Amino acid sequence: MLVIFSFILGLTCLAFMFFILLFSAISFGLGMPLMPLHIWTATICSLIFAYRITTFYDKKNASKTFANVGISAILIMAFLMYIGGMFYDISYDGQVYHQEAVIQLANHWNPFHQYLLKEQSQSAMLLNHYAKGPWVYEAALYTVTGQIEQSKAFNFLAMTASFLLAFSTMKGSSKWSTKQSSLFSLLLALNPVSIYQALSFYIDGQLASLLLCLLALSYRIFVQYDKFVLFGFIMTIGLLVNVKFTGIVYAFACIGLLGGWLWLSKKKQTCRDLGKTAIIGLLLGICVIGYNPYMTNSIFYGHPFYPLYGAGSNSMDIMTSNSPKGFLQLNAAQKLYVANFSMSSNKFDIEEPQIKIPFSVTAQELRPFVYGADIRIGGFGPWFSGMVVIGGVILLLLFIFSKKDALHGIGLVMSIMLTALINPEAWWARYVPQIWLALICLAIVAWSSNQKVIRYLGGALAGAAVINLAIITYPYVLGNYYCTQALRQELTEIAMYHNPIKVRFGEFTSNYVRFGQHNITYVDAPADIADMNIEVLRYNYLTAAAKNQALASIFVLGRMEENEE
Repeated sequence: MLVIFSFILGLTCLAFMFFILLFSAISFGLGMPLMPLHIWTATICSLIFAYRITTFYDKKNASKTFANVGISAILIMAFLMYIGGMFYDISYDGQVYHQEAVIQLANHWNPFHQYLLKEQSQSAMLLNHYAKGPWVYEAALYTVTGQIEQSKAFNFLAMTASFLLAFSTMKGSSKWSTKQSSLFSLLLALNPVSIYQALSFYIDGQLASLLLCLLALSYRIFVQYDKFVLFGFIMTIGLLVNVKFTGIVYAFACIGLLGGWLWLSKKKQTCRDLGKTAIIGLLLGICVIGYNPYMTNSIFYGHPFYPLYGAGSNSMDIMTSNSPKGFLQLNAAQKLYVANFSMSSNKFDIEEPQIKIPFSVTAQELRPFVYGADIRIGGFGPWFSGMVVIGGVILLLLFIFSKKDALHGIGLVMSIMLTALINPEAWWARYVPQIWLALICLAIVAWSSNQKVIRYLGGALAGAAVINLAIITYPYVLGNYYCTQALRQELTEIAMYHNPIKVRFGEFTSNYVRFGQHNITYVDAPADIADMNIEVLRYNYLTAAAKNQALASIFVLGRMEENEE
């Protein structure tokens, strides 16, 4: 019953997100904007979908199981909205263009028929041409609640769905106990990228969660599947390709690898079913839900990934300015090594990465996780390099002692790594969050081994993952909490002024919403006559975290370590 319940609840979470995108795409095509109706329609359809699954898997107790699933889904979403609403997004990209996109969509921008101009949005180029999945369901929720920060709930909802599907898959295989399935599923779902983007509008964490959903459903297809597993696969593909451009690449890679495994295993009928399912998912995801950007970019600009590709020498180069110092001279393998075996840092433009001893941690390394979202060096956490070392030893021992028994497990880990390594910028953790999945899957394979040494190493790898996640989560949650408190206090003080205040918003036009929610009368003014600059306001609340007693030691010790060096 636990397996069935978790599987149904996981698919229901995915269905809610999927139906919002599907109905929104239909509305956009008909010339209608986003409305609260999309949320309510998606809610009803996802509950109907949940009822259909329940009657398929549990006919005898269908009503009771459905009631439990429905109530759980509603309570989970309400709780996640509350958590999301507690924090302001303090990230740069989150405020500059992710929130901006959500606001534009909620304000009746129809991306299928309308092209935003620079005068309408500072980030018009990105909003017009980037994938829009998360923006759409976040904006749909915003039209209902009027509280934009609550829309971050979808970060947590994607993580919840991935945990539930991973748990139902592991527990359903009868190889692992409930406790083991729970622990490993949590480690898979709590991807470092998902954690330190959870309180922002960044979308790579959702990419990580959907890749885990795809992995869990792929395992089910390989072992034993039915029509609802295939439908879940379709929904996941539809969601994945609309998170960001790399979602399409990863979707094709996963489908191709799964198809290859099925063919080699002589499961040709399953392979054919996978092909049909994948085609439906890709057509829905790319041609219907993703009509903008994929079809519009291809039709009008000659490439689905415009403006990153398709404009020749005028294509947007986002890597040169974002690469750490010294990285442009390194090849892909060197970048991957340096990025994951160096001290965690986001000072990418002023200092070169510093290689460190695995499992060593300094206060200086915790600083980037106070703010999170976009960590370039050591982006999987301070202990990740040590985890890679343990993983390497496990792989070696598996090849020596258990190659035949662990063949499928080793193949799974290698396949996951292959999907990451096809990305030329695989050094950046948020671009390849599935690397974390590969290591946790390796721990699962090791834990299942008959060799005691390998089993113990699998436990050690899982333990290291737990500690690594704790090291990341503590500064991130506290940092965002104190920054939020500082920003809320600043906005409250600004609201005490009765006259319109002249503010230079610059790229941070999404802050109009924050000022409006605090009933602040403002005028967007140029820098030379402005009473306030959003950049200064942002500096004040970002530095507030360093002044708090719980985090001050990180910054003080970090400065001491820098001086000693």
